[in-house]
Amino acid sequence: KNSSQIRTMLSCLCYLPEEPAYERMGGVPQWPPANPPVFTKMNGFKLIGGYLKRKSSKSDGEIKWALRWMEVEPPDDERPDFMLAVYKTDLKEKRLNAVSVQNISNVLLNDQDPNQFFVVVGPSSYTLMARDEYDAKKWVDSLNEMIQHTRGGNISGAATSNEQCIIS
Repeated sequence: KNSSQIRTMLSCLCYLPEEPAYERMGGVPQWPPANPPVFTKMNGFKLIGGYLKRKSSKSDGEIKWALRWMEVEPPDDERPDFMLAVYKTDLKEKRLNAVSVQNISNVLLNDQDPNQFFVVVGPSSYTLMARDEYDAKKWVDSLNEMIQHTRGGNISGAATSNEQCIIS
């Protein structure tokens, strides 16, 4: 086949993804969240964000879950690393906490509850809960890809442009 036929075939196979628009909760989070995690494309990377529950243990032994907006933020002038940032809501009025992706050693699904996953930072492990098993896997895969990138590996799922091509 000549190059114009191949170009025509490729243009039929490539498309701009039609992801549903994220509806901000307007600072009033709900559980389970109405939306799946969102991805922001930046310089070839897919940065994940969304509502998760974070497990916390109080000194009296009582276990509580806090609903938080979490997202991977790109480097900027003040910090050269990708950061997993925590906010109270999707309005992101005040950052409550953040950890450099470089300091995350692993992200693992919880074998006992498929909606939960662990983020391991040094000797600590944080338990997070997504709205379902599918979303938990998206978080685990996305965070592990970012960890691999910060250690000099390639990101297999990174977007290289605003197009995605299907090869059949």
